[in-house]
Amino acid sequence: MADSDAIALLEAAAAEYADLHRAKHYMLWRDERRRSLGDALMRVAPFNAYAKTWIWIGDGAGAGAQGRFGDWAIDRLVERLAPPQILDAFAAEVSNNSAGYDEVSPVLGVQVDATFDLDERISLVAEPTDKIEALFLYSPLQPFHFAPGTSLLKQRYTVSPAFVQGGLEAAGDSHTSPDMTAREAARDHVRLACLLATTGAVELPLSALAPDPQGLFVSGQGNQSGRPHGIVPLVVFPVDGAKVKWAYDLLKAFKGGESMARAIDRLGRARLATSPVDRALDLGMAAEIVLMHDHSPANTEIAHKIGSRAAWLLGSEPESRAAIFAEMKGLYQARSQAVHSGVLSSKSKVDLDAADRLVTAAFNAILERGRFPDWSSLVMGGDALQQEPEAE
Repeated sequence: MADSDAIALLEAAAAEYADLHRAKHYMLWRDERRRSLGDALMRVAPFNAYAKTWIWIGDGAGAGAQGRFGDWAIDRLVERLAPPQILDAFAAEVSNNSAGYDEVSPVLGVQVDATFDLDERISLVAEPTDKIEALFLYSPLQPFHFAPGTSLLKQRYTVSPAFVQGGLEAAGDSHTSPDMTAREAARDHVRLACLLATTGAVELPLSALAPDPQGLFVSGQGNQSGRPHGIVPLVVFPVDGAKVKWAYDLLKAFKGGESMARAIDRLGRARLATSPVDRALDLGMAAEIVLMHDHSPANTEIAHKIGSRAAWLLGSEPESRAAIFAEMKGLYQARSQAVHSGVLSSKSKVDLDAADRLVTAAFNAILERGRFPDWSSLVMGGDALQQEPEAE
């Protein structure tokens, strides 16, 4: 049998593993045996033909590597595969030549109540139980403080081919699906959904790479990438994961997404603002972006127009519309003070917490419609949902 030497090595390791009965003994045995088993497998067929490979980890990045056969084989023994089955699994991985990865991003400011699948490849994970993820999340070496309870965004992607045989230099090319641009867009999308589902700030300033733990030709465990950032939230707010899913789905279906994204981003900036002036500026801009979306020319009636549109969008009777009108108009007046004088008047009675809640409610009401309303029809008491969608 051509693979008899590999079978013998795996049978010896399997016999040793069967004699272990305590976790402590297993960990000590594994730490030592993975090296010797890996070195031995690297010298026999069929593993020796793949002792040196170039492993693609996605988006054109890769690294030269020597086979991690010992760890991979022991994991298969733990799965109760017999040595011949392990060789079959090896042949299948070589033939498939495709690898899976998770791009893992701490969602600062968010603690979901349960893990939710937002998409077929995207999950919002409650506080991690995996030791590797927990080490990444709470390591003192991280540039940010991740409070206990911080959730994780996981985006799964595939790399094909996963490896190039026989060399430690890149050869050819590899396809990543979805690619970095698509994953970055999804990350922004999740941030906006989380902002709509909570009252706190939300940021995703960095990501780490987590290869498929069952994969053999994978690499890059723990590789990190960051994005431009300013202040990051240090407080974690409990969030209903179902509400995040609801907002995520509405944002995906919404017509006019660019304008809505800019508006929600301003809401997020307002929640990170360190002064009432900056907060009023960002909240005012967030409201103006969505409530003046029909591109009306700038004039002195913007405050009145924003107030009336919010009133008809959110109010169900004259009294509630009057209250919403006054609150939104007060926010815009505070925003104007901040723009023109750099300060808020001591006589200003604007409640910025209430304004935040009002702006968020307006965003959610517009998203539920699936597109921006026909404002002229809405403020005349018409049904804006019957109108044709307007251009972005």
